[in-house]
Amino acid sequence: MSESVPKRILIVDDDPNINRFISESLRLRGYEVQNFASAEPALAALAAHRFDLALLDILLPGTSGLQLCRQLRRNPATADLPVIMMTAFYKEADHIREAREQYGATDYLLKPFSLKTLHERIAALVGTPAAAANQERLCVEGTLAATPFAHVVHNLYSLRATGLLQLERGDLKKVLYVKDGYPIFVRSNLVREFLGQILVRSGIISNEDLARCMPLAKESGRQIGTVLIEAGLLSPHDLNDLLNRQIVDKLLDIFTWPDGHFRFIQAREFKEGITSIDVSPANLILQGLRAPAAQPQVERLLAPHLDRYLLPAENPLYRFQEIHLSASEQRFFALCRGDLTPRDLLSRHQLSRHDIAPLLAALLATGILESRDEPAVGTIDDSTGQNNGFNHREEFLKEYAWMMQQDYFTLLGVSESDTRDQVRKAYYGLVKKYHPDRFFEQEHAPELRDKITAIFQRISDAHDTLIDPARKAVYIDELKGKKPTRATVENILQAETAFQKGLILERAKKYGEALEQFTLAIDLGGSEAEYLIHQAWSSYKLDPGDRARTERARQTLLRAVGANPRLALAHLYLGYISKNDGNEREAQRRFERAIQCNPNCTEALRELRLMNMRQEKQEKKGLFDLFRK
Repeated sequence: MSESVPKRILIVDDDPNINRFISESLRLRGYEVQNFASAEPALAALAAHRFDLALLDILLPGTSGLQLCRQLRRNPATADLPVIMMTAFYKEADHIREAREQYGATDYLLKPFSLKTLHERIAALVGTPAAAANQERLCVEGTLAATPFAHVVHNLYSLRATGLLQLERGDLKKVLYVKDGYPIFVRSNLVREFLGQILVRSGIISNEDLARCMPLAKESGRQIGTVLIEAGLLSPHDLNDLLNRQIVDKLLDIFTWPDGHFRFIQAREFKEGITSIDVSPANLILQGLRAPAAQPQVERLLAPHLDRYLLPAENPLYRFQEIHLSASEQRFFALCRGDLTPRDLLSRHQLSRHDIAPLLAALLATGILESRDEPAVGTIDDSTGQNNGFNHREEFLKEYAWMMQQDYFTLLGVSESDTRDQVRKAYYGLVKKYHPDRFFEQEHAPELRDKITAIFQRISDAHDTLIDPARKAVYIDELKGKKPTRATVENILQAETAFQKGLILERAKKYGEALEQFTLAIDLGGSEAEYLIHQAWSSYKLDPGDRARTERARQTLLRAVGANPRLALAHLYLGYISKNDGNEREAQRRFERAIQCNPNCTEALRELRLMNMRQEKQEKKGLFDLFRK
């Protein structure tokens, strides 16, 4: 329920970047916010002003978040103040739940969490302010001198943020596109990072080739990569690889910046036509810090941890991020078991120092490693959590359908009487297998990514509910009542069967029957992008001259592109429709996008070549007409 009086929220977190992101997001939703980096000034503010909620990080310099919470409970003025604890450390989160009565925390959030989750938790405790309708976009800025780029990337990943990260250093400007915490694209004003210049430096084309093709690209409005393919200087596969390498190289260069300014602007989606990379944030940070020019950043990231003991993260959401380590790097990672510091490792391996330092800096910046003041006691789980993956689409769909249908106990494989340690152990095993990072870089995964995310979220929800006695009790009561309706295994598999039948009928040009099967698949299994694409195309092919039908097909294809911009077939079909409508410029753009998504899309390449041939023929005809005059 909306309130007319603004709610006041106090935030205490010693990470300035996270503090800024959270504060700004809450201000935009209509809350009044005061934020602090430590407990002492926060206590002074609480004594002077009224607050409706406190958001506290557990690990604070000086007085910890837990100690601060206990002080609030002992003070009659703040005894009933709702308090949400935040932590990236898995064991500490467990301790909070065990000692809720002792410390008095109202709720907790285990990092990484999305801003949406945070907003929901706060609204449940204090309500949604009337000013929540504010449509202004979240904007957070700072300097790379204060916040290293590796930390900025990791913060965006931790908050699952989507938007544009603008970076400036002198005259140099770059814009990093971030989707759900993953960097996917970069624009730059640096000439040497333009595709044509990269091709020349790589020896793939000559300066003469570039000089000959650039005017053609400008005159026709086509992308330079498409012109190079038509000229026989580049293959579609080469172009796809080069575009991805270009994006990664643009991004990695930022890790070498000693200073600069950044500004993040939240967004919901991006315009079509960008080439997305599939590299996890952890892998990007590791690659960026390996560069010799990034050595000052490496030293800066390591400095606070040099004399602290290293061990793998307790939080599986950080621990099992996707990161590619060489055999020697894996051996060094295995040494981090809580009894050695970075200084110990660097002094013992002087010859490998230049390899070890970037590795340790990256593992600490990403949260895969933690550092502690005291040596660890006990056994450290050194499992790497390698993902088994899924060999077949049907195998994954069966597993997805089963997991989404089960209650939390069955999903984790635990009983109502199992302890929190048993729940945590079961959760830990599932996180190793289903962490989204472990599917992010696999070629077969893009069309299934939403389902992978849904599985992971359900596992996390199950864990959070069953280790909290209060939530567990409420959940058990709900189970005894009416269970919520979920898509059954049979429905999902029947949808896939209908989809496969539709594909066979579509190839046989039986578009009416194919349309029935695709529509059935959508009714049974939801609006998957692939289902939408084939439903739209079958409908369009029934009568391409029907304007209303054509427009419905176009809108359905655009919905599919919105759901998954990387499916080449959607762009190809949109190109065919635009071509049939006489809109060659839009058709050309769609065919080019199809090749970017799939270099093996020979249909799109053929269409672009035909367009080029027609254009050349028209130019020659125009020249002959001039001679006749």
